[in-house]
Amino acid sequence: MSQAASIPAVSVDASRMPAQAATVVRGDRLVMHRAAADTPAYWDAVWNSDPPRRAPNEYLTRWYRALSERYLPKDGLIVEAGCGNGNIMRTFARAGWRIEGLDFADRTIAANKAIDPEGSYRRGDVRAMPYEGNSLAGYISLGVIEHFSDEVRAGILQECHRCLRPGGVALITTPYFSPIRAMRARMGGFDTDAGGMPFYQYFFTRKDLSTQVQSAGLQVLATDAYDIYKGIKDTLPRPIIKRSLDRFKAFGKPTSRWLHHPPKWIRNTCGHMQIVMAAKPN
Repeated sequence: MSQAASIPAVSVDASRMPAQAATVVRGDRLVMHRAAADTPAYWDAVWNSDPPRRAPNEYLTRWYRALSERYLPKDGLIVEAGCGNGNIMRTFARAGWRIEGLDFADRTIAANKAIDPEGSYRRGDVRAMPYEGNSLAGYISLGVIEHFSDEVRAGILQECHRCLRPGGVALITTPYFSPIRAMRARMGGFDTDAGGMPFYQYFFTRKDLSTQVQSAGLQVLATDAYDIYKGIKDTLPRPIIKRSLDRFKAFGKPTSRWLHHPPKWIRNTCGHMQIVMAAKPN
């Protein structure tokens, strides 16, 4: 039996995952409207379409590696808060961190346990985590907090602060309202109306996200951005742009690696996602 066949089946409600989306500018943020993404049922459906995989030859991507190796402690428990399919979490485990995956989607947690019975997975909510205060060496949140309102997001970040031990470190990523996206916004290139679709996620500027993290009592250590391929392709949505990027990637491994992880100034200009590394003060 294949690994995929061993994963518990999830019934996907296509109406909760519409193809259409609207992205509008709201002050210093982009706001994407597509589907309400704050329930376990939604994420069970999402991760059913991209299920957990064991993938023993997958290792920690360069997107996170340098900052993680520099700042993320290896002498205590790390929690990925909102681990989803667990694929990235398992690359952290292979790189030497003691890590547990936390998610509120029951079937997703069951799917992770089915393919990785030796891993550590726990059902829980990032808004009220099942950990004692000052107990975690690290906290990882990859593309999670942008799906919540300002009030709820503040509570999530405060939970991160509560659970981290003094000196503990958080790695947080969100979609990035990058300079290239800001340029498009100034040119009127985004939607002017959400068309009645529900809120899906925010794109934050670097200053906005750093301010939110600091407001939770965390000290920002470093920032970065990544995935310029998607950052450019989605922001300049002309077929010739994607074709040019694909041709550039096809030149070979050196150019593909460069596109995957170019110099930092290019990442900070064109990245799709941004990273904040932050610590709980001693």
